[in-house]
Formats: sequence, structure tokens, C-alpha cells
Amino acid sequence: MSAPAYSLEAWRRFRAQKELPQPAPQPESGERAIPWRQWFATVPLETDQEAAKLAAHRDDSADIYAANCGGTPVWLVRQGPRWLMFAGSRQLESRRRDFASPSLDHSKRTAEAWYGLPKDCWRAEGPSRKPRRSTAAAEAEPDGI
Repeated sequence: MSAPAYSLEAWRRFRAQKELPQPAPQPESGERAIPWRQWFATVPLETDQEAAKLAAHRDDSADIYAANCGGTPVWLVRQGPRWLMFAGSRQLESRRRDFASPSLDHSKRTAEAWYGLPKDCWRAEGPSRKPRRSTAAAEAEPDGI
């Protein structure tokens, strides 16, 4: 008769088996195991080809972008390092005082969220009437907002 499963002898056999060195598990399909940090450092980076094409064709040299968003004419005008939004007309009183963004893409998304999607697309209207201020000069001046 064998010893019961919860006997002192069974406990001694379990501890003796546990103390024996265990072989390392072998990876399947014969491949060598690589530590994660080494693998992460050597994996080639992939880029989104479609985004790269769009970025190559984008023209950020213009200072004014316009669109008819949901029936409201909207202009995005670069003033120094920020983009300002005008809705309805390009008069100074139609400027959105609650909005200024350092990013043109963010400005476009905000205008589309507030007024609706543009009927056609955003079009560049060229340089603004005012000379562009440098970033350093714009940061040195106090905000007029």
C-alpha cells in the first residue's frame, strides 16, 4: 500500500523533487528566446505611409486658411506662434476671443466641432496682411487677449 497523499513521507518527496534543478523551458519551433528589452531595441520601426504622403503634400506656409463650416464662414489666421479663429467675417470684432492654438490641425478640428464640417475643404489664402512676428518677439509682448 502506498503512503497517503498528505503524509510526512509525501511532503519529503515533494521537497526533494522541488530542490532538483529544473530545465529551462525551450521555445517552440526551435527559435531562441530573446529578452524583451533586447527585442524591443532591435525591432524595426514602421511608419504610416498614408500619413507620410499627406504630410508631404500639406502646405503650412500660408498664414490664412478659410472654409465654410456648416454655413458659417470661418478663417484661421496665424499671428506669431498661434492660430486665431474668425467666424462670420474677418473683422476684428468677429474674432473668437476664447480660442487661440499653436497648432493648425487643432484649430481646424475645433472649428469643425463648433460650426460643423466644411462644405468643401480648408483652402489656403496666402500670407496675412500683417507682417509675421517672430516667435521670440511674440512671447516677449504681453497678450492682448
